[in-house]
Amino acid sequence: MPNPSVPRPDQPASAPAPAAGVVRLFDADAGAHDAAFEGWRLALDGLFDVSRPRDDAEPFRGGIVAHDFGQAVVTDTHAGGQRFRRDGRTIARGGLDHFLVQLYRQGGFDGEAEGRDMAVRPGDVCLFDLSRTMQTDAGRFRNVTLLLPRTLLAPLVDTPDDLHGLVLDGSSGPGRILAAHLQSLVAQGALIDPADAGPVLEGTAGLIAGCFRRAMALAGPTDGEAAQVVRHGVRDAVLGAMHRFIDANLTSPELTPEALMQRFHISRPTLYRLFESSGGVVAHIRARRLRRCFAAITDPAQAHRRLSDIAYDWGFTDDTAFARAFRRSFGLSPRDARRAALEARAAGHHDGTTRALPGGDPGLQRLIRQLRTV
Repeated sequence: MPNPSVPRPDQPASAPAPAAGVVRLFDADAGAHDAAFEGWRLALDGLFDVSRPRDDAEPFRGGIVAHDFGQAVVTDTHAGGQRFRRDGRTIARGGLDHFLVQLYRQGGFDGEAEGRDMAVRPGDVCLFDLSRTMQTDAGRFRNVTLLLPRTLLAPLVDTPDDLHGLVLDGSSGPGRILAAHLQSLVAQGALIDPADAGPVLEGTAGLIAGCFRRAMALAGPTDGEAAQVVRHGVRDAVLGAMHRFIDANLTSPELTPEALMQRFHISRPTLYRLFESSGGVVAHIRARRLRRCFAAITDPAQAHRRLSDIAYDWGFTDDTAFARAFRRSFGLSPRDARRAALEARAAGHHDGTTRALPGGDPGLQRLIRQLRTV
């Protein structure tokens, strides 16, 4: 039976208000006007950059109803067709270190997540790492979205880097189970006591990790010597241990392929094949260092530090080479990334100020600011 507190895409303006504990963040269904999409764009600012097809002459309609879980936010969202994008500037403005899990109840999208092609159809569940770039082109849709802190999900999987851009088939067992759970978070979210929200989120993270485990294994390398590792069921454990070792030693100049081969007792071909999906082990290490640099450069608490000092902390000794690698990875220079973060803070994305949004209120921006502190 449909939950009366969750609006349908065709729900009339006279629909009842959301139940207690549910926040209607945006509603362009009632009396839609020319400014509706601008309000939508502002509501999603810091999460996505959005744009409509130029030939779309239909009035924009959309709505967002959210449940605040403290550490996480669950939304029931519907809207017309548009492009969603996260590039380096969006990531710098948003300041989020979360995973985004989406169930498409109606509609879907085609897109890519850092080179991984994606196709999502009704019933499918997809996952994005919000510290990384992505772009999707969606038709008219309705979805359930969960914004979950990295700290809750990443420790539960051996290779969290493999999560970005994964899709669970809605007809599969794991897909159906996770879809039902995400819908229950929307349907019952208003009834959850704040004291129970933490344990519920921990259980949700465990369910997500379990449901995506096979998809992660299938996304990895499957040929040559590395395939033996996959067949023996230890690839994820080996890669997970390597990733943890790499992340713990990113500042060390002794972090080399040879050091990994020696520590984990594997051959060079196996090491390279295991990291094939990341462009090789050296590329993986460089990418992890660049992400740490990005986080530090866009951190307001480190705005006083020289960019070259931050780069040196994470193993980059050549300023020119660092700037070139940074731009290649994030699409903007280190200086521009810092400027985008500082401008977002000055505009009120990071402090307590708000802006009135056509069709809604600044609630989603408030919730996003709250998530940044988790």
